[in-house]
Amino acid sequence: MYKSVLRAVALVALAVPGLVAAQTYIDPNPYVVQPGKYPFAVYPSNYLMNDHVAWESQVAPFNPNGSYTVGQQYAVMQDETNRTGGQLQYDPTDFTHNINIEQATIPEAFQHMVPPPTEIMPWTNPLGTFNKTYVRTEKFGNSIFGAGYSLNAVVTAETATQTAEKKVQAVAEGKVFGTAFSTEKELVRGRANVTGQQGGANSGTAALYLLGQEVWSSSLYATYSPPPINWSRTFFNVSKTFMIGPVPVTVKASLAGGVKLTVLGQIGPTVAKLSATPGGWSNVTASASVDVIILAIGVEGSLALINATLPTSGELFWPVCTLDWTLKSNLDLNTLSGTLKAFAKVRILFFKKTWWITIASWPGITRNWSLLNLTDSQPLGICS
Repeated sequence: MYKSVLRAVALVALAVPGLVAAQTYIDPNPYVVQPGKYPFAVYPSNYLMNDHVAWESQVAPFNPNGSYTVGQQYAVMQDETNRTGGQLQYDPTDFTHNINIEQATIPEAFQHMVPPPTEIMPWTNPLGTFNKTYVRTEKFGNSIFGAGYSLNAVVTAETATQTAEKKVQAVAEGKVFGTAFSTEKELVRGRANVTGQQGGANSGTAALYLLGQEVWSSSLYATYSPPPINWSRTFFNVSKTFMIGPVPVTVKASLAGGVKLTVLGQIGPTVAKLSATPGGWSNVTASASVDVIILAIGVEGSLALINATLPTSGELFWPVCTLDWTLKSNLDLNTLSGTLKAFAKVRILFFKKTWWITIASWPGITRNWSLLNLTDSQPLGICS
């Protein structure tokens, strides 16, 4: 099996305590770029494709054991170039010619194919427990490569009962998603919650999750500010087969990046202040492999999948008669920037053909928004 990696982004993955090695997945559905011309094909392992792939030219019949004059060779190459829409180039490394062919660009290389963002704004329920919740989820890209984020900010309050004093609570959570070859994973999740109650709990917890697994947590008391987290690792790998010309090429995408979390605030019997800044980033590196014998394969370029920071805060202050509350959520996002192209090169007797496909070509998407900034004071009807 031949393998090649060209001009990929270098990433250093540091070990994260308590987390297993990056998982590997396979997309079983091959991508056929031009099914009418190059349908999906399976060959025996180590099948020799060099000098066995026929040309399209009608100038002279293809015969793997035939001989051709210099004039016939140039006529075949020129006709082949015209028929394929490629570019004929002289290769001084082996004194032959190569035809570079850009195949039809696949739509998923640059088109968004995801739903619009969803957003739940805070509202007031006069008959129930005081609860202000803000939720937003947004995704970009498609099933080939995609990314997204989700954030959640909550403040709640419960009035006193015969058995318990009044309670205040704040929650902040942010998630970052990544998709490669139909495999979507929650890469990073940062969550913090604090609770204040007279005569009860006045504490909280901050936790960090990678791929759904908790890898760090810290207890929160009084005025808190645990050390910020900033780790790097490989998240997961996914392989998918693409028909590049007549060659089935397996492209392996590796998602690697980092995770960030900063938490600070204050907890007391009548106050719950929480500010959390979860975030994550991931880049894609790719390699190519084949089970057939050809001249060369590879992947060129790099793709920045996502870099998102989600500062989110909630504050609840309940001294006596009124409940003062604040909810804020911001978004600092860069996603889908870069290009990945894969190629396969085959020798056809006296010349070569190189087919190219563009797997990803994104100009970059940037968001720097204040998503929510609400401050209010709500009378509770308990003072005359």
